[in-house]
Amino acid sequence: MPPSDAKPLVWNDELWEELCRTTDAAACYQCGTCTATCPLAAGGTLNVRQLIRLGAFGDDAPGLWACTTCAQCNIGCPRGVDVVEVVRHLRSRGWKHNDVPVGLRPLLWAEFQDGNPYRLPPSQRTAWMRGLSGPETGTLDGAPTVLYVGCTASYDPRAQRTARSLARILTAAKVPFRLLGEKEVCCGETPRALGVNGLFRELSSRNVESLRAVGATRVVTLSPHCFDALKAGLGDQVEVVHYSQLLDELLSSGQLKVSGYRPGVVTYHDPCYLGRQHGVYEPPRRLLESAGAKLVEMNRTRQWALCCGGGGGNMWRESSSEERLADVRVAEARETGADVLATACPFCVTCFSGARTPGAGPMAVVDVAEVVARAVGVPA
Repeated sequence: MPPSDAKPLVWNDELWEELCRTTDAAACYQCGTCTATCPLAAGGTLNVRQLIRLGAFGDDAPGLWACTTCAQCNIGCPRGVDVVEVVRHLRSRGWKHNDVPVGLRPLLWAEFQDGNPYRLPPSQRTAWMRGLSGPETGTLDGAPTVLYVGCTASYDPRAQRTARSLARILTAAKVPFRLLGEKEVCCGETPRALGVNGLFRELSSRNVESLRAVGATRVVTLSPHCFDALKAGLGDQVEVVHYSQLLDELLSSGQLKVSGYRPGVVTYHDPCYLGRQHGVYEPPRRLLESAGAKLVEMNRTRQWALCCGGGGGNMWRESSSEERLADVRVAEARETGADVLATACPFCVTCFSGARTPGAGPMAVVDVAEVVARAVGVPA
């Protein structure tokens, strides 16, 4: 409920009809399960039930822009409301009324002008390829598979290691693939999460044009965020898979050969956009176990896994919470006794690598692709 000195709330039929026309908010009966399951609710950052309720009055609830779109609320909702879509709509409304956080406009201008949120030129998009040679560089004409690297793995030095690992794995498994190089632009996940649908569609159309030009029939993504956005943007025009799904298939068919590499005791974190959003839970675990890992699970796992905090545009904004979600998640990983925290998302790797865990020693944070690369016998 709003404080007693707040301005009176006035029901707005037009805005409510708009919200119901574009989302399934009308099914919400304000039970509060979404708030109870939201990882940001405990610290008072976000009240999801209030967010939906105030949306009916045309007011934005506090915490709207802090939402990580992790979809934990979607899993718990007894009415099946897609709360993430409600958040996107309310953020879109915020843009229309010039009510958005400082710093987002330059971010989205960079997306439009340079095709990435890092404000770096397209000419640097292939910098991650240093050290690769031959088929690893994805220059095979006519290959039906395109390795979509994504912005983070293209520009972030830590994530570039994951991209190189995957390129080497595919080459070792004799999977011909191509790269879009400088023609690749952002998948549009960040604009979509922030409610800027026009820019999302623009970026999607540019990628579609580039994929058609090379005759691609399948796109393999490193990032679950790219996986989600490309599936939404490309529809059924091109098959889109996350790399863990492809490597799992190659492993099952015997095309991917792993050796006796032993990464130690590993706990796996389910990325929100791979697990909850798309139900991909087992392929990364099978890959880790096949690589020789002793896998141990955290208390919150699979559909109940805690978000790393990087989704929903928050990779580009500093957390307003005193305790970041990544800090909590790394602490949960330590409780398992594992030596290594593995995941399959560059956002998660970045957030966990920067987690603050006072009094604790360093914990290795790796991408599943890097573990598989070592097991295949190629540099990780």
